[in-house]
Amino acid sequence: MRKQVNQITTVGIDFSLNSPAICVSNGSFKFEDCKFFYLTSKKKHIGNIMKNILGVEHTEYTNPIERFTNLSTWALTIIKKLTNPKIFIEGYSFGSKGQAVFQIAENGGILKYRLKEYDYKILVPSVIKKFATGKGNADKQKMYEQFTTDTGTNMMKTFDIPTLNNPVTDIIDAYYIAKAGYESINK
Repeated sequence: MRKQVNQITTVGIDFSLNSPAICVSNGSFKFEDCKFFYLTSKKKHIGNIMKNILGVEHTEYTNPIERFTNLSTWALTIIKKLTNPKIFIEGYSFGSKGQAVFQIAENGGILKYRLKEYDYKILVPSVIKKFATGKGNADKQKMYEQFTTDTGTNMMKTFDIPTLNNPVTDIIDAYYIAKAGYESINK
């Protein structure tokens, strides 16, 4: 008789202001079994880019708080459809400067406040990069190369972009956030 394994839903969130992305994995962690969601302002990236990747247009806003609320509402709309999700969020990067620092913090704070009824953990960016590439200071190009090696998927070709940019980098970050979380649960 086979032992029944409880299926775990793992969620990785890269919660940026311009192109947030979410990766949802139900059970085994394979790229083709994950579902990806992201927000974009680029018309050519709206819709189903692949069968498991959906881009949605940003909602218009009139002030920063409305913007942050729209972003967290988008994330919660996805999360509320899941059964007992284990949520992992990328922590803050300390490379931001000026007014952006406050907006990033306020945006993240609103999401965390609204996720209070869920089990979520923060993963430090260097931990995610080290998990993905073996180097905690890996740049976006190295993350992309590792993703291409791990999944066999050329996202720049899929998104028809000549240089590495969002939403590709955000989707890749969300993938490794979810995968690192999945691995931490299944140790």
